[in-house]
Parts: sequence; structure tokens; C-alpha cells
Amino acid sequence: MTIKQGCICGRDIAGGETIKFLCGSCNLLYDLKMIGLYIGRFQPFHKGHLEVVKSALKEAKHLIIVIAVPLKKIDKDPFSADERKEMIEKVLKDERISNFSLYIVPDIPSDEEYVAHIRNHVPNFNVVYVGDNKLNERLFKEAGFKVINSRRYYNISSTKVREDMLKQGNAWKKVVPNAVVEYIERKHLEKKVKA
Repeated sequence: MTIKQGCICGRDIAGGETIKFLCGSCNLLYDLKMIGLYIGRFQPFHKGHLEVVKSALKEAKHLIIVIAVPLKKIDKDPFSADERKEMIEKVLKDERISNFSLYIVPDIPSDEEYVAHIRNHVPNFNVVYVGDNKLNERLFKEAGFKVINSRRYYNISSTKVREDMLKQGNAWKKVVPNAVVEYIERKHLEKKVKA
């Protein structure tokens, strides 16, 4: 079957592990393996993020995880992109999850160009998993992507994790995977949060 370039203009008529499209240009019915996209700052990667990944991979054959990097260094982002990448890799290895890929993508100031910017940095995807990021939800829907809202698992936020780290207690260790705790402690990264 030959698919014309840009044929994903049809309507989504089925879900699951594949998405079936009826193309409006060539009137062909075809299946696409569901390839998911999940964008986050992951400051740090916590158990809620892990549940989004697991949930997405119940539907998608592969998940592209984008580590977002702001244009300028900001205080609420203490961990470098490489540190976050290593944390996620260690967690997913411990969980025996291998059908993912990680990309570090710098942010851009233009909302209008954001989806194209992401698409230029990662392989093709056809479903986007968003949490409570309403901007990403709107931008990807407007670009024609299937968007799935992921619930906030365990009511965890990275902001709360960092706040708990500042209190110098152990509460934060209960809401991040063990691999992240070990990584942060081994690299003494609590200092970056406190700084």
C-alpha cells in the first residue's frame, strides 16, 4: 500500500495499540503503530511520571520522552538535562522498560512554532500524553494530534519533591523511585536544590 506524503489528514476511527486512519486525500484505510510522546521537565523524575510512562505503554508500542530545557537557567530547575536523562534511564532500566527513547529538547519562545520545533527534534509520533499542561494540550490538539490527558498519579508534583528536599527530611524519598534516590544521593545533588 502506498501512502501519500502528509496523508495523516483523515479522521481517527479506532484506538488501542494501533490507530486506524481514513485518509481524506487518498481515501485509504491504514494502521499506524501508536508511537507516544511525553514531554516534561522531570525536576526530578518521580513515581507519578513513572506511572504516566507505564500507562502510556499499555497503549503505545513505543514512547518518546522529551526532557524539556528552558531557554534560561531558572532556580526551580536545579537538575541538568543530562542528570535528568540518567535518572530516567536508571528508573526505566530497573522497571525493565525498554520500548522508549529519550530526547533533550531546548524550549523556544514561540507557541506557534512549538509543535514543529518538537517534531524537528524527535522521530514521528501520533499520540501525545499530557498531564495538567494545558498549553501543550492545546498546541498539539490544534496541530491535529490525538492527545491523551494523563491523570496526576499519587498527587505528586516535582515542586513538592524539591520543597521536601529543602526541608532535609526523608519525605521526598517516598515519592521518587529508588533509582532516583540513589542517583541524587550518590551525586550529592541535594546541594543543587538547596543552592
